Amino acid sequence: MVIDYIALGKRIKYARKQKNMTQEQLASATGMSQQHIGNIEIAANKLSLQALVDIAAALNTTVDALLYDSLPSAVNTYDLDAKNILSDCTDQERESLIHIMQEVKSALRSNKA
Repeated sequence: MVIDYIALGKRIKYARKQKNMTQEQLASATGMSQQHIGNIEIAANKLSLQALVDIAAALNTTVDALLYDSLPSAVNTYDLDAKNILSDCTDQERESLIHIMQEVKSALRSNKA
């Protein structure tokens, strides 16, 4: 399986912006240069596993979350939409939204019966 570095770079940029971080701030937090962060985000540079782990830690996310849409077989549009909606929520907001989704799912299924 080939990693889609363009998708990975976009995901890193999205996560960085969700945290209201500049490339310079992310670079400082990871010990990388701002230019290297910029090149990762546009897929001009491939990143090492250590760089990916450092970026995930600096963005307070997981490597899995950053790789999610960069593996072609793992992409599911609806899952990605839900993940994006929940990405900047507090724990309480996330719990509430998940509860609402479960209730709506139950209601939809009971209406089909």
